[in-house]
Amino acid sequence: MTRVGVIGLGVMGSRIAENLYRAGLLTGVYNRSRAKAEDFHAKHPDVKVYLSPAELAADANYIITVLSDDTAVSSVIEALLPHVKGKVIIEMSTISPTTSISLAAKVSGAGGVMFDAPIMGTSVDVEQKRITVLVGGPRDRYPVIEPILSATAGRVLYVGPNGSGLYMKLAGNMMFAAFINGLAEAINFAQRAGLSPEQITDLFLNISGTRSPTSSLKVPKMLGSDYSVQFALKHMRKDTEIMVREAQRLKIPLPLTSLVSSLYRMAEGLGLGDLDVSALIELYRKVSQG
Repeated sequence: MTRVGVIGLGVMGSRIAENLYRAGLLTGVYNRSRAKAEDFHAKHPDVKVYLSPAELAADANYIITVLSDDTAVSSVIEALLPHVKGKVIIEMSTISPTTSISLAAKVSGAGGVMFDAPIMGTSVDVEQKRITVLVGGPRDRYPVIEPILSATAGRVLYVGPNGSGLYMKLAGNMMFAAFINGLAEAINFAQRAGLSPEQITDLFLNISGTRSPTSSLKVPKMLGSDYSVQFALKHMRKDTEIMVREAQRLKIPLPLTSLVSSLYRMAEGLGLGDLDVSALIELYRKVSQG
């Protein structure tokens, strides 16, 4: 019997848990701040709320983690190690591939299996089951997790061994980070030059060769200063810093990404970190003169 537990009920994790519940796969949840887990339980009384990752692991044979950063993931996986024999961990956070590969080796040594399975898409995409999940891990065990991930995704793609899913995710987010910055610069430029919101919308959604699903999603948010979170700016800053560190390890240059990472760090320093990534435009608005 498939019994899935979800650790981490943030913007993405709560929506993944919801999809798994609707698919009849979810056994229970754990969140560091218990209020979020209790809120989920209030909507779904048949879902258990666990007091620790270890307690969840005792009930679930598939453990999904959706956490904020390397430190949080490492802490949870280390806590799970004594309980992972015969279990499968599906780690869906965006963290350093180097960290993930190291943790996967520890899980394997303890008798379990770990996959990295980061998400391409926003919280809206999770709700509509349109995300793509990029999977890295042992190929022979991939078929057992594909149906679970398909309950919350539009596409599940096996990429390669441990770390491969994360490398692909970081490459995708590298382009996304630069594109959001480009939109922010261009929209601020156009507004300061006197173009109307209607003209700017037409340009980026209909005329420009750079029109894309991201433009359709983020141009209205930037123009309307709507920074309700689909993907938090602080997470983009974190992702770009991972890219720079991994590039240093791989001995390759990332000049543009390094600059963009600094801009996200500056924006977070202005108090924009908990807002949507589209709030990067406020950095440009704040430093524009006149």
